[in-house]
Amino acid sequence: MSDVTDRMVMKHVESLKMLTTLDISNCNKITCKGLETLGKCCTSLVHLKRNMPPQQLVYDIGSVAKKDDEEALVIADTMRSLRSLELGYGCMTDLGLDAILTKCENLIHLDILGCYGVKLEGDLEDRCNQLTSFKTAWEEEYQDDDDDDEDEDESSEEGNEYFSESDSDSDGV
Repeated sequence: MSDVTDRMVMKHVESLKMLTTLDISNCNKITCKGLETLGKCCTSLVHLKRNMPPQQLVYDIGSVAKKDDEEALVIADTMRSLRSLELGYGCMTDLGLDAILTKCENLIHLDILGCYGVKLEGDLEDRCNQLTSFKTAWEEEYQDDDDDDEDEDESSEEGNEYFSESDSDSDGV
């Protein structure tokens, strides 16, 4: 985690006006106020990374522990020139995603891995798939599942090397 705060952002933002790429991942102490300040002052910003630590999920109903579109709405309203945006494990929902897709017209790369509040309802999935690069909320889990299946297949085959029909005949049955 980072100790960078909204106050620090506000103090130094004047020197960041020409910034084109910004990574404020794991900066939990930067709130919407800091994001808004960055968006209003860093008008050349085209790449933003705002990946956060994975949230604790509530498994009983499958809902996300916290849903909040405020950061997504601030990004949509103040960072309209973005071409690349990473919001891993954010709290946004379809509302925030819709605002980003609508207002950030230059966006070509979007990563919302772990944004489990996003359901991609309505035309959102189609709009996201029109981007050059789009990583869904669940994409990593799908990839991990595929890898696990391959491992299971390999271990099953390896197990067959050690057990043959002649071994079963030697049991005396």
